[in-house]
Amino acid sequence: MPRHALPIRAILLLLAITGSPLAQGEALSGAPPAGILAIDEAFARGGESAVAGILPLLKDRDLDVRTHAMRRLVEIGEPAVDPLLAALADESTRWPASGALLNIGTPAVRKTVLAVKHRDPAVRRGALFILQQMEVTSSAPSIQSALSDPDVSVQVQAIRAIAHFGGQGALRLLLEKVDTGYPPLVRDAAIEALAGFGEAVLPSLRSMYLQGGGEMRVAAIRALGGTGTPEGIDLVRSALSDKSALVRYYACRVLADAADTASAAAVAALLGDTDPTVREAAGEASARMIEASKEALFRLLRDGTPLEKIESATAIRKAAYCPAVPLLAEVIRDPLPEVRLSAAAALMVLSCPDVVETLVNGLRDPQIRWVCILGLRQAGTAAVTSLLRRTGDSELDYWKQHVLSGMEENALEGCVEALEREKDAGTRNAALCTLEQIRDARAAWPIVRMLGDPQVGQVASFLAARMGKIAVEPLLLSLRDENPAVRARSAVALGEMRESRATALLRERLNDPDSDVREAASKALQRIAPGTSSP
Repeated sequence: MPRHALPIRAILLLLAITGSPLAQGEALSGAPPAGILAIDEAFARGGESAVAGILPLLKDRDLDVRTHAMRRLVEIGEPAVDPLLAALADESTRWPASGALLNIGTPAVRKTVLAVKHRDPAVRRGALFILQQMEVTSSAPSIQSALSDPDVSVQVQAIRAIAHFGGQGALRLLLEKVDTGYPPLVRDAAIEALAGFGEAVLPSLRSMYLQGGGEMRVAAIRALGGTGTPEGIDLVRSALSDKSALVRYYACRVLADAADTASAAAVAALLGDTDPTVREAAGEASARMIEASKEALFRLLRDGTPLEKIESATAIRKAAYCPAVPLLAEVIRDPLPEVRLSAAAALMVLSCPDVVETLVNGLRDPQIRWVCILGLRQAGTAAVTSLLRRTGDSELDYWKQHVLSGMEENALEGCVEALEREKDAGTRNAALCTLEQIRDARAAWPIVRMLGDPQVGQVASFLAARMGKIAVEPLLLSLRDENPAVRARSAVALGEMRESRATALLRERLNDPDSDVREAASKALQRIAPGTSSP
């Protein structure tokens, strides 16, 4: 029996026979829902009249009302069967109607068997499902006849029902449905169903694979993988060398689905296949079995053909496999730009140590530069410090700054971290320059905080002045900082900006105990309001 059959039936049984907690609670309070009252009123009439009154309430928005309707229809029994079968045609009532019919049981069997010939395919499909769930083996002839139904969805449901009952006769019928003359949905359903027969189907599938054409061999491979048996998987492995690209493609997919790590090296060998779809399937399979595939992939990255290197790098990218980073760092220097590009694309998605430095170095290569830029921006804050370090290589430093300029929020956070942690003056100056370019109020505060720094304070003052209005507030507050260097440089920056709002505070600084602050305040006032004299 298929593993989904019992759970589905259990759900329908629960819906059909379980009392409604909400309805019971409301009944105790003296106020049952109007729908439940309507159901009970119709039920009291009995027979077909009761069914006619209850059936529309299977569509009620209230689950408790729908459940109560199902229970009452089950209690009515045989008179409700025909209307319930007709309700299978309506998607909104199909499941509750199925649940009611299942629980009516034997009185519903005969008419459900006849419904397999109903004019509406939805009713035919629903009837097959119900017969399957009710274990009505006597309905086998009707179910078998549905294999020739003009509607594909009915054929699919018939296949599932036949597989559910099993037996050699069922196996023979399903094998016929795998033939290439049937619609793909029918063939797929038959292949899936065959897998459920386990070892019993192996001789037939083996024969189909050895003697059939390309599409039949594909069907055999798919079903063999679904059996989950060692013999079945072994046959699938042999299909990796099949003459048909379609068979090789599906063999890769089936082995990946089966997580067959023993085939990892053989699958990876197809990364150099002449057919691109096979290479894609082999790459997907290698990525899904990355630990088993890593040795083969690393070997191909080092010594493979350009095509194998590209596909191996792609598989590593899909698996996001960090242990490959050192090798990718070598491949990124390959003579062929296509190979370098695949390695850079793999590095771009890896959130691993050492990736940032490799991508930064890749900025020198115009063939892969745009990928490196995207990767570094995606790395965010983690990349900022490396980007801020100046190398003396003007072109590389230009592109590093170009990356930073597009990082926005991530650049801000990274620059602040660099100012706090880095000791190199060049790196810290680059961080300040980057913050100034962000042109955001949140970037102004970190710059102003550096005014008292003996290493970069002068640069911070110059950049703060260039930031304009967004730096005014932190600079005004800094005029009262306890550090005289901060007060003096704030005054210089405000003077450069000719900020009139600073006039009063600057006048206070004319009496500052520190001579440098007094001098800076006086010069700033002269710039803001020429002719202003010192006291």
